[in-house]
Amino acid sequence: MIKAIHYQNKSTEVPLEALISECYDEVRKLLPQLPETIQIYFSDYGILAESGVGGYAYAHDIITVSIDPDFADKKKQLKDIRSTIFHESFHILQNYTGESGPFSAIENAIYEGMATIFEREYCNFWQPYGDYRATPEKKLKQWFKDLQNLSLKDFEENYSNWKFFHTELKERWIVYKVGTWIIDVVLQKHKLTILDLSTKTAVEVLDLYNQ
Repeated sequence: MIKAIHYQNKSTEVPLEALISECYDEVRKLLPQLPETIQIYFSDYGILAESGVGGYAYAHDIITVSIDPDFADKKKQLKDIRSTIFHESFHILQNYTGESGPFSAIENAIYEGMATIFEREYCNFWQPYGDYRATPEKKLKQWFKDLQNLSLKDFEENYSNWKFFHTELKERWIVYKVGTWIIDVVLQKHKLTILDLSTKTAVEVLDLYNQ
């Protein structure tokens, strides 16, 4: 169940509330520890050009959802709204939200990786931000080291570079791709599912990676 607390474009967003509520109820069947009701703050923040949708786990009971009313492929957009609710709900369960933290660069990567794989597994497609399959493993390992070596201050000052587009490296979504790769390694190495990791912290998951 959801409760809308802010609208950016009411004529677009109100008709989508039933879908968002249905998606959240679906997630709660997989993650029953989530709040029974979640608040939705409709915004225009962080909309991806590829999907016409953006999302952000703002607080322990608030998800920001951004929807481009002019996005042409409405069928794809609906699919991405569903996956966004899955992704952000996983963040809320793990207390990786705007009101939590701060989180180091590698913690960011691991939490984003877990949420990305959760949506991938249950929505049945790879999001471009987590699709590392065309990235050489050598490069992923180097990025992994780079993220581990970043101080919290350096990461916060260069947050957009590492999470969205690195202006020097000319690479997108480094945090997401590294994180998704790390989680896939952990799941395969330890024969786990993403639900097995849902109650673990990033530090605990990193320990599993290093074992």
